[in-house]
Amino acid sequence: MTNPGDSDEWWKQYGGEGVSPETPPAAPQQPTPPQPPAGYSSAPQYQQQPMTPPPQPVYPNYPPPQANPAPGYPAPAQQPQGYGYPGYQPYGYSLPVQQNNSLAIASMVVSIIGLPSLFICVFVPVVSIAGLVMGIVALNQIKSNPQGGRGQALAGIWVGAVGTVIGLGLLLALLAFGMSAPYN
Repeated sequence: MTNPGDSDEWWKQYGGEGVSPETPPAAPQQPTPPQPPAGYSSAPQYQQQPMTPPPQPVYPNYPPPQANPAPGYPAPAQQPQGYGYPGYQPYGYSLPVQQNNSLAIASMVVSIIGLPSLFICVFVPVVSIAGLVMGIVALNQIKSNPQGGRGQALAGIWVGAVGTVIGLGLLLALLAFGMSAPYN
């Protein structure tokens, strides 16, 4: 079967014409796509895996949860029976709100305003010194009375101190430069 004329079956298989005189001539056929080399197939070959399920993970055996909490922790405090849900304030009643010290707020604001005023008022740190003093007074008031605003008083003290140091430094530099200049 090496020669095309040896077998009519082989010739028919590969689309040959004119094998026998009784067959009419066939219409021209489309060219077939190139065939893969011998031993290769055009369909992808997949390996068949055995159909066994994967092994199940082994989990450690933990003890079941206990009904009572662990010893060593105190029991939650019981509230007296009253109206409403436990732990909540009834409608219309609120907890007292701790108010901030007004002088602490003022010291922070005045100290912040004092920084740009150094360059407007010929380096005189009057506003920064006022913020610094107000912050110290507010901090003493907060220590003696239970009020809020400690952070604002500290901010007023720190910003006022920085403004005072910058202002005094610039004022001393201006005076030193003014004294060293020759008189005309």
